[in-house]
Amino acid sequence: MDNVNEMDTLLELVNIPPRDQINGGKRSCPTGMLVKRYGPPRQRLTYDCEKVTAPFWKSRMVTKSVGPFRASGHRLAVALLTVSLAKVKLRHPELYKDLGSAGMLCCRRVRGSTALSNHGLGLAIDFNFRGRLDSRGDGKCQRAMLLLYSVMKEDGWYWGAEFPTEDSMHFEVSAEKVQEWIDAGIF
Repeated sequence: MDNVNEMDTLLELVNIPPRDQINGGKRSCPTGMLVKRYGPPRQRLTYDCEKVTAPFWKSRMVTKSVGPFRASGHRLAVALLTVSLAKVKLRHPELYKDLGSAGMLCCRRVRGSTALSNHGLGLAIDFNFRGRLDSRGDGKCQRAMLLLYSVMKEDGWYWGAEFPTEDSMHFEVSAEKVQEWIDAGIF
């Protein structure tokens, strides 16, 4: 397959797998539990992307290269992302070279809700491919996001394609991985 056709194929929209086949029993990032346990990342939340100001959370945020781009987020999530994207580079180099981020750390409410977005804790990332975002809520995803998920799930990432309103560009650290970090005393 030549490079142009390969890239076109990765942008092709495909059906999302059935929800019960997506995250293999993994649960979404436990944002509410984390806020209850460690406090909010800032006092006032809006729908705008703002900085983390609470000392506990601020001390855990880093900005580093994760391979194809730089990411800002929780140090453990950024480290996990680096590992996951190294695997993507080996298995799907055509995906890796044009993979981008639409953001990781963004302290705000979930759109249409008063709840904190898990981006506000630096534990979620939105991806794009060739600068194109995948549309939310259409039941489809770019083939690139499906390939990305096939690798990311191995490392404990939860894919937003399982959300009631599908969000296939969204990946977050699973509840199970967060609990593993807490149990190990490294969170």
